Amino acid sequence: MKITTLIRNDFYFFMGLVFWLIMMIGFSDNWLFDVGQPSNSIPRLIIHGLFAFLWYSLFLIQAGLIRKRKIGLHRKLGIVGIFIFAGMTLSTGYLFLAMYLRNGDLNPLSYMTSSQWVFGVVLVVIAYLKRRSDTRSHKMNMLFANLWFIQAAMDRFVERFIPSLDSGYPDFYIPVWFLFYGILFATLIWYYKKIPWQLSIGFIIWTAGFIYAFINNDF
Repeated sequence: MKITTLIRNDFYFFMGLVFWLIMMIGFSDNWLFDVGQPSNSIPRLIIHGLFAFLWYSLFLIQAGLIRKRKIGLHRKLGIVGIFIFAGMTLSTGYLFLAMYLRNGDLNPLSYMTSSQWVFGVVLVVIAYLKRRSDTRSHKMNMLFANLWFIQAAMDRFVERFIPSLDSGYPDFYIPVWFLFYGILFATLIWYYKKIPWQLSIGFIIWTAGFIYAFINNDF
């Protein structure tokens, strides 16, 4: 069986695994390579990281349950997911609020990530409302919400694949960052055989955020 056929048959599980790996590799310094770093002793970051880990892990598990047709267990875990989502959303909001109160404003990159986050929250709410009446819409909205939640992890994920800026090599960060996002976008278009509105609107937000961060030298 072709690899493309395998991916298409288990697409949501495959994407769940991709998102999970981006998160785990991106933040691998926190939980594996540099556990003594100062950020690991800040409660708000620990709590947020825990909820983000639980959220992406649950998405992968839920996709696996659907793959195995264990619908009953999928729905029961969905109730747990409501609380995890609430914790992740509140902890994320608190991070942005704390930054705003500390600095009097958000930096341009934080405006980029927070605007995507808000759109992702809207998609999760839509997914919840559609969970029984339109399961295809439910799955799509959950998937795209996770796409627009992922940037903080993606930014650090890309750092793992490029030389240090102190190494003397050219700065390949932005080209590699675009490459990874381009692969995600192209994969989604390939699977759905169109550009879903969740991708179109999110792409506009993502692009506007990037331009704003770039012209303000925050990328």
